Amino acid sequence: MEINPTPEPQTGSNKNRNLIIGVTAAVILCCCCLAAGVGGYYVYQGYVQAQQAIEDLQNYEIPEVPDFPTQVPFNPSDSDDTGNIPEFDFSGDMPSGGLADDETRLTAWFSVQIIGAISGCNAPTVDGTTIAVLQQPNSSGVWVEEWNVNCGDGTSMPFKVTFTPENGIVNVNVEMPPQ
Repeated sequence: MEINPTPEPQTGSNKNRNLIIGVTAAVILCCCCLAAGVGGYYVYQGYVQAQQAIEDLQNYEIPEVPDFPTQVPFNPSDSDDTGNIPEFDFSGDMPSGGLADDETRLTAWFSVQIIGAISGCNAPTVDGTTIAVLQQPNSSGVWVEEWNVNCGDGTSMPFKVTFTPENGIVNVNVEMPPQ
């Protein structure tokens, strides 16, 4: 029977391998710590900017628009004070004329009534309201009309209404009348 002697481990190469593994692990650990530090720095900067944005938003003061009334035109707690409560016409009746179809003209009529209430035309009525085309449709299909609205109190007020076709619908923009 023959006995094969087991070779003795080479201690020098084993030490080198352990040293290489240790150095590699240390380099990887340092890279992870560096990446975590850089990432943490940017997360902290984002947090500081978000806090600053929230503080700026909380300190933002909404400016007053001088063209619009800022007070309620009547006292809601006093049932005898009717003040200038706007009266809107939701009957479905609308002025005739202009270039818009019935649906778009009805939308424009509701918009004119709202702008009228802001402008002091508190009881707009269809009777006596006229529509005149100021600008025929341009190459984009946009046209402008003037709605001379009967305010219901013997006065009338002109409103410039711009119609803008977009994606199959017509947007309506009513300008505040000149004061």
